[in-house]
Order: sequence, then structure tokens, then C-alpha cells
Amino acid sequence: MVKRAGLLLAVIGAAVIGTAGSAAASTGGPAYSKEQAGYSVTGARFKEVEVNFRLPGAGQFAADTGQVGLSVQLWSKHLVVDLRMAACTDASCQPGGKPADREYRLGFTVYSRSTRAVLCSTAANTCPDVPASWNRARYHSGRTVGLTLFFDPSTHYFQPSAPGEIYFGYTPGTSAVFTQGRIGVEFGATPWTVTPVKLPAHRTAVATFGVPAGPPYEAEFATYSGGAGCVSSWYAHHRVQMTSTGSAAGRLIAGPLGLSNLGCNFTVYLRP
Repeated sequence: MVKRAGLLLAVIGAAVIGTAGSAAASTGGPAYSKEQAGYSVTGARFKEVEVNFRLPGAGQFAADTGQVGLSVQLWSKHLVVDLRMAACTDASCQPGGKPADREYRLGFTVYSRSTRAVLCSTAANTCPDVPASWNRARYHSGRTVGLTLFFDPSTHYFQPSAPGEIYFGYTPGTSAVFTQGRIGVEFGATPWTVTPVKLPAHRTAVATFGVPAGPPYEAEFATYSGGAGCVSSWYAHHRVQMTSTGSAAGRLIAGPLGLSNLGCNFTVYLRP
């Protein structure tokens, strides 16, 4: 089994988290989605995305959305690789239902970026050698957890992991190069799902992403060359805004506010 590259930084590395790559770092233009809100980073070849968060009670959003997911992703020219925890907000997974505090399930899915077809899914057991425990894993709301999506460019294997679970077995081939990483909230089943969301009366926090207060400190992204840092560390970081059309022309539904904690932490909100 591949031993993933550690991103743990000593206390002295706290400044590194905020400044790695800062000589060329910039705030890029926003990205738009029909179902996702968060941040993306570009301008390097990424092999790892890792983040910590507290699982929100999904039922509290039942009036607004049918499901809530929290994810890390790697994007190449041809692939979107998604690792998430997701839960329905009620029994129907549709907005407006009776609130239910449902447990979060774990999923690792690989999509064709051009056709949007599912190439591999642990939930459907179409990925190779999926551990039985992976699909049985459940996570209660209120728990602080971490997700790690690691790709080893020397062996071309993925190694996604969550508390108590690790999967090793999917390889996208030798030509995959991941030039974008994302962290965010998912309101749909896939990166392109058209998601029915009812706008709340007031701005509503969904989830906050970040790193432990430390020590030690833990970076959110790592590159093929061994660099490690947080959202604002890279050449360009972009707010991922969820809109009604998945474009700038649509009405804003959800998005992040600014970064904090040396460019590592952010909160995603549903917008009125």
C-alpha cells in the first residue's frame, strides 16, 4: 500500500501555511456551479486535498434542500475525482420535507469531465476492491471529521480516506495530471446535478472548513513537488458560487465568505 505524503507541519510551519507560493498567489475569478459552493485552487499539479469540518445536522436544512454533502475533489483535464460525506435532510431527499437527523455516508466517485459519466463509484461497487466497511460506514452530525483525497503520481493510485476508513485500488492511468483542487459543500448527487434549493429568509451557515488549531498544523493542499499550504497559498484561488444556472447570469444560491486563519478556513452559506 502506498504511504500517503504527510502534510503535518510543525508549529514553526504556521507561517508556511499562509505564505507557501504567496509570491505568485492571487485571487482568481469565481467559478460557478449548479450544486457546489466553496473554494478551488489552480496553478499547480496537486496530489492531495485534505480538510477538517464539523458535520452539520442535515435536518436543519430540510426546508431549503434535500441533501447536504461535504467534499474534497481533484480535477484534471479529463477527470473529476470526488470524495464526500453526504446525508439527506429528510426521508425523501427533497426540499420541504420533515426534518430528520440522518447519518452521513461515505462516497468516492470518479467522473469523466467531458461526458459526465460515472467511471468508478464505491457506492455502486464499480470501483475495484472496495472494502465492505467503506459502504457500511456512518457518521453522526456534530462529529468533527477529516477527509483526505491522495493521489500518488509515482504509482498512479488513489488513496481516499475518512475516519476509520481507507480505500486503495483505483488508478486513473498514467496520463492523469490534476491541476485543480476543490473543497466545498455539495447540494446535488453529482458535480453537475441540477439541484432544487429553496432560498432561506436569512443567510444560513451550512458548514465551516479548516485545519486544526494545532499544534501540529495541517495543510489543505499538496503538490507533486512537495509543496503544502492552504487555499490562499496557491497561484490562484477562486470562490465557487452556486447559482440557479451554474453561471454568472444565474441567481446566487450559496457561496463562501472570505478566508480566515492564514487563508485556511471558510464557511459556506445559503443566501437569501
